[in-house]
Amino acid sequence: MTIFVPLIYLFAGWLMGKTAWDFKTAASWILTRVAIPIVIIFNISTRFGSMSTIIITTAISMLIMLMASRYIIRDPIKSLCFSYLNIGWLGLPVATALFGNEAATIIIAAYVGSSIVGNSVGAGMLSGHHFNPVKLVQTPPVLALILGAMLIPFSQQITLWFADLYDVAKFLMSFLGMAVLGIWLSKIELTLQDLRQEVRPYLVKCGVMFILFTLLLMLARTFDFRLITQNPGTLYLLCLLPPAANIIVLETHYLGTGRSAKLITCGTCISIIAISLFAAAVAIARTMGIAH
Repeated sequence: MTIFVPLIYLFAGWLMGKTAWDFKTAASWILTRVAIPIVIIFNISTRFGSMSTIIITTAISMLIMLMASRYIIRDPIKSLCFSYLNIGWLGLPVATALFGNEAATIIIAAYVGSSIVGNSVGAGMLSGHHFNPVKLVQTPPVLALILGAMLIPFSQQITLWFADLYDVAKFLMSFLGMAVLGIWLSKIELTLQDLRQEVRPYLVKCGVMFILFTLLLMLARTFDFRLITQNPGTLYLLCLLPPAANIIVLETHYLGTGRSAKLITCGTCISIIAISLFAAAVAIARTMGIAH
């Protein structure tokens, strides 16, 4: 039943969105400046050996998708919605509920890789400027990555002293992230036509990522990278995730518009249905003894 906890968080955000309290501004600040950096620092400092390959692979995969979609779609906002996924806020609680802590390691590593690309290349696409390494280093995910790498020699002490803080930050990352999405849902009027228009892009994205992650799984088996080979379900869960809510933040900052809000919301609605079916299939497979 824990698979439905993120939906409860989403509904809580939707209810908050119906009030006069602007919760999403404070929640976004806590997420980007506190909760997410803590989660990244803890995992990099204690599990970098198993995460580095996934960080690099996710960043490269997202970069390929961004560059390809840029020439095919020719709309930077739609390109970002196609390539930049809600890995941390939605993927983390779902993967942890379904597959445990090893899955959380994969999800967080993928989140770091996608955040680096999304906050650098994605911002450049919207602003019309080229890649800026100085601005990239100043983003919270990259600063957290650097600090986490510096703390690797103290991994045992960090695990001992800050495990509880990590659990709190991980909860806030999931709760606040889904709540912010719920608030956006409460502010936007959606029609069935809006949802139908986003089904095809969503399915195409799922297909492209399915191919990329199948190739990654084959490579992992060749090189005996067990974190990936023992968690194929987590990889394929990534295919079902919606566009990242952070896209609306980038769009608002660089373009002063909010066109991506409806795309993100529609994608989230479709994704929730797909993930629910995926979770049900996993539960049935375990009942039948097919999956562990």
